[in-house]
Amino acid sequence: MGDIEFLYLNQKDVQATGVSMATALEAVEDAFRLHHQGQVNLPYKIVLDMGERERGRGNAMPAYVGGEYDVFGIKWIAGFPKNPVDHGLPRGTGLFILNDAWKGIPLAVMDCTLLSAMRTGAVTGVGAKYLARKDSQSVAMIGAGVQARTQLEALMIVLPGLKEVRAYDIRRETSENFAEEMNHRFGREGLSVRAVDSPEEAVREADIVVTVTVADDPIVKERWMKRGSFFAAVGSYQEEEFEVVINSDKVVVDGIDHVLHRETPVIALMIERGKIRREDILEMGAIVCGDQPGRTGPDERIFFSPIGMAIEDVCLCHKVYKLARKKGVGSTLGLLGREV
Repeated sequence: MGDIEFLYLNQKDVQATGVSMATALEAVEDAFRLHHQGQVNLPYKIVLDMGERERGRGNAMPAYVGGEYDVFGIKWIAGFPKNPVDHGLPRGTGLFILNDAWKGIPLAVMDCTLLSAMRTGAVTGVGAKYLARKDSQSVAMIGAGVQARTQLEALMIVLPGLKEVRAYDIRRETSENFAEEMNHRFGREGLSVRAVDSPEEAVREADIVVTVTVADDPIVKERWMKRGSFFAAVGSYQEEEFEVVINSDKVVVDGIDHVLHRETPVIALMIERGKIRREDILEMGAIVCGDQPGRTGPDERIFFSPIGMAIEDVCLCHKVYKLARKKGVGSTLGLLGREV
């Protein structure tokens, strides 16, 4: 028996495949659809808490996806919030292992730091495709780090009529850098991005509100919210007042069981405290498949709170693997160290 060969892709290789946000949006929408159709095996996320406030955490996220994918894999990703300031390193770093679903052997091992950020942005993008008003023009971006960039990139694809982004971050320099970079990137498409001094200045009259922070105290106030708005709560904790959720016409998640298992997201907190009922929560997959309603009127306020599911990563990383094979990108390694 010879060796078991697999493809290794570093981050430069991943970029060389040409993977785009459009690819990520397609992968995430597929994941939602297959989840609702029962064609996935999705264990709960395992969180290795290393002292989240002092250091950080590691997440192990395994899943199988059937349908046209028929592969399984695992994302092993670390989130250490102090890395950028203390060590000059990314807040998140990750690896993904993709396996053949019939032989069990590895097909690829790849950097997924960039891909994880892309798929998180794509989750909001798919949410906005079904839940935001098509004529949305203004975005409030609360938190202006790496994730904010992929959030905006996805929104620009699904809502090409966007005209204005107001960005707030607790570090003014961060929001200014975000505005400068995004203006350079999207200015030719008619988008204006500016840093603002407060969350209220960002949120008032915004058609789209995106919170992508590590805050666990409410930032967004109910009195700032606009009728007809779409709110994507991307952080893992509570970034808004309970009333923001209570007064929404629809509350949507990616997978309710996984949100409740994580315990910390605002939806889980509110169900546990009896503020909202589990049976009133909609799932994105059912909306994608047309079994539950998305947006049904221009004045609806819709709150979307995804936890992030490994099936999204499996679908995206499988697409990257296929692109890499097609383009001859990456290095072939042997698992056993034997001669082929």
